[in-house]
This record gives sequence, C-alpha cells and structure tokens, in this order.
Amino acid sequence: MPTNRNHLTRRALAGVAALAIIATLGLPAVAQTADRVVIALDPPSTETNRFWTTSGGFGGIDPAFERLVGNDPVTGAYDNSGLAERWEVSDDFTSWTFYIHPEAEFHFGWGPVTAADVAHSHALHSGPDSTLTGVQSLRGAEIEIIDDKTIRFTFEEPRIDFDFANAGRGSLYIYSKAQYDAEGLEGYDRQPAGTGHYQYVESSPGQIVFARVEDHWSGFQPDFAELEFRFTNEAATKLALLLSGEAHAANLPRELQDEALADGKVIISSQNPGKQVVLIPNGLYQSEGDPAHKPDLPWADIRIREAMNRALDRDTIVDAIFAGRAEKLVRYGMHEPHEGFAPELVERFEEMYGYDPERAKELLAEAGYPDAFPDPVIPIISTVSPGSPEYPTLAELVQIYFEEVGFQTEIREMDWASVGAAGRGRAAYFINPVQNSPIRPSNVALSNTFLPTGSPYHGYEDDRIIELTNEVNRTLDTEAREALIREAFSYVYEQYADMPMVSLAAEIVVDPEVIAGWTYPGVTSNGFSHWQLIEAAGQ
Repeated sequence: MPTNRNHLTRRALAGVAALAIIATLGLPAVAQTADRVVIALDPPSTETNRFWTTSGGFGGIDPAFERLVGNDPVTGAYDNSGLAERWEVSDDFTSWTFYIHPEAEFHFGWGPVTAADVAHSHALHSGPDSTLTGVQSLRGAEIEIIDDKTIRFTFEEPRIDFDFANAGRGSLYIYSKAQYDAEGLEGYDRQPAGTGHYQYVESSPGQIVFARVEDHWSGFQPDFAELEFRFTNEAATKLALLLSGEAHAANLPRELQDEALADGKVIISSQNPGKQVVLIPNGLYQSEGDPAHKPDLPWADIRIREAMNRALDRDTIVDAIFAGRAEKLVRYGMHEPHEGFAPELVERFEEMYGYDPERAKELLAEAGYPDAFPDPVIPIISTVSPGSPEYPTLAELVQIYFEEVGFQTEIREMDWASVGAAGRGRAAYFINPVQNSPIRPSNVALSNTFLPTGSPYHGYEDDRIIELTNEVNRTLDTEAREALIREAFSYVYEQYADMPMVSLAAEIVVDPEVIAGWTYPGVTSNGFSHWQLIEAAGQ
C-alpha cells in the first residue's frame, strides 16, 4: 500500500467538499404542494419527450411511460406488470408474440393501447433518427399485427433476449398512435400520452412534473399525488437541495452521503446489484481496413493498456469514491448468475490487473512512452451519466494515479450526450467511464461493447471479438453458448480491453420524514424505477 494513499484521496475529494459548502447557500425557494415528492437526479442525456432521440435507459419521462415487459420490484425478473399480459417465443427465438393487457389505457383520453400503437412506437424508436444505445435490438423486425391486442416481431436471426430489449432497460416506450395522428410530434412535445402510474404535467429546463393517474388501468394508486424531478449535474447542489428540504430524495455520490446521513437522511438501495463501472480506452477501432483505426494512439499498444490497469489502486477507489460499498469488478459484462461466467479470470485478476505502480513504469519504458508516440497525452473524460454522480471524482483520482507512474494526462469535461456523439461518429479517442447498467445478459453486454453496431460509449473492436460475439448471437445450444461467451470474456480480458472498476447497487438518499420506503430492483440505466412504489411517510 503506498504511503501517499490518503494524500491522493484528499486531493481528489477536496474540491467536491468545498463545493458542497458553497452550494447550500442562497438557493431560491420553489413552490411545492404538501403531497408532492421531489427527487434530485442527474439529468438524462437529452431533456426531451421524444425518447428515441436520447441514448435510452433513463429518459426523464419514465414515470409516465411503460414498456411491453415489466420487472418484479424485488427480483427484477420479467413479469406482466408492463403492457403485455403475456408473450410467447418460437423455439428458434426468431419470433416473439406479445398479448397486450385488455385494460391498458393511454393518458388524457387517447384510448386503449393496441397493437397499432406498438407498431407505431417501434417505427419511431428504430427509425433513422434514433440515437438509442439499444436500437439494434429493435431493427430488422418484420411486424405483424395479429389483432388489436396481439403483435408479432419476426427476425431473420435469433433474438434470444428480446424480452430484455422490451423490459426495464429496453429501448421501446409505447406512445399513442392516435395522439400522433391528431397532433403529430408536436403533441408529444407538448403533452405526451403514456400509460404509466403518473402522467406528464409540464417541464422546464432542469425540471419535470408528473401527476398521479387516479384510476390507473392496473388498479394500483401511488401514495404521492405529484412527482417532480429536479435535474442537476452538480453533486453538491443535489446535496444542498436535500438538506434544505427542497428535495426529498437525491442520488448523491457516496463521498457526500455521510453529510446527508448526519442530517437524519437514510439510504435506500436497489434490491439487486444495479451496475458495473469501467473505464474504456476508447477509439480502438482495430478491424482490418477500418478508416477510424489510429495505430499511433498510446493505448493502441497493449503494454500501455496493461500499465493503465497496473497504475490503479482499486482498493482506495472503492473506499474513497464508493464509501466501501462496492465490489471490485473483474471483467466488464461478466456476472456470475449469467452465461459464460469464467471463475479463472477472478483467480488471475491480481496477477494480471493488480495495483503495481513499479510494473506500470516498466511497461511504459518497454513501450517507449512518451517518446514513441506523436501525441502521448491521455485525455480523461469528466462527465456525469444518469445514476453515476461519482464519475467526475473518479476522473480526478484516475488522473492522479496515471501521473504517478509517468503518464501525461489532461481532464476534458464533456456532457454525456457529447461522449455518445463522438462514439457514433467513431471519433472517441479518449478514456471515458461507462456503466453496464443494469447488468445485462452476457450476449447483450458483448454486443453492446464490442460490435460496431453496439453502444457509442464503447470503442474496442477487432476482428476476433466481433467474430466471437456474432457467433454467440447465432448460437442456440446452451453448452456451446457457455463456451463461446467464456472464450470472448477471456479474450478481451487478456487484451486489457478496458479498466474494470466496481460492481455496486443503485443508491438514493431520502428524507425519512417524507419517504418511508421504496422497492426497486436496479434494472434500469440509472438504477431507479417503480416510481409508483415510493411510499409516503405516515401513511
């Protein structure tokens, strides 16, 4: 353990603590009703009512909308609490048929939910202007409307996890076709009709207000009459909102939670692990003939990628940034309950990835760093992604560790949408944080991470991992899938394709005098869901 560990921690966190003190002063009052619950959150990638123009996951308007497949609030298992009361899949996983709840209704009198609404929503979400991370899971479908309440999706190749694509982290909200036919997209911008337990009321920059649906089609009624989201990138501002009573819940970075706990606030965690956090050496588009390939990037050299991993003291990162309430991650995308878990990678982790600054320096010397590279500077992105307020502090601490072993670095502040735009343009030549949230099925994680059609936030691609991932997606045999996925995880592990950091639950800090409880499974991009289950104190 290095003697300067505490110094590194204090240096990385001092600025955050100072901001917290300043931000608690001079906040403007915001009118609230006694029955309104206010939640301070990281903003979605884009504040818009058109979900298909966001990166997906948390769209800001989540409480007003539902997907076809629901998730059990405790286990996260797929259930019929979404718009489909049941669904069927063919033996070869190429055909999925969904049967819509007969009682399901749109808000504001736009009528019952039909198969035509699902087909219309699919066309919007899979269209050419879609920026959804998971859009490839929707594209390529032949749509058949069987009757008003039955719709079938048919694909040329197996879609083994199409239920995942339509559940909590899915990329398909169901919008009203009748509203679109009458009002166009402007109607969605003004007052989108969803089917959730809350309906949209109004929005302004940094704020959305919802109202309870008094006679929701499910028969369930939330405790709170109104729900308000307050969005801010500043962790200290969220803390100040919570301490002042302007907000009743906030997703705070763990290093700021103690101050809230000292004020009597409590933490409510997701029922299951909610995400994996990793740093990506982005821009490694290494497939043969790819015009985006840049062989002169320092991290195109595997010795540099190993040195990056060796430079990181993950024990300190877990303690300093995640308050000790996280597990060190071994392989991004790999999760023990899922297919292809490789225990040998866990056993080899310290040998291959363990903190060893002296070995990191040796690797840099072996690679000829910095002289062998036209531009040796390592750009580290400081950003905020929904549900991950720790990212800016993580960037600062990683910069310190990198510089300790001899890397030349710079911090670049960039909003989450711009990180995605750079990735979609295949020009993301920097180090950026990414979260696997929720922890996806193994084949989905591989597809999102290593295929050119996957997430724009990842950037390691070579012919071998693309071949393996495509083979996984074509294979139905259980044993063959296990072996292929295990081989894929082992391959990118040995390539030092990324810097695995932590696995952890989603956490939100609440005022117990207002919120008595909240059961949510951790199945969305920011971890939070099941807004209708927020319990009011004193009920």
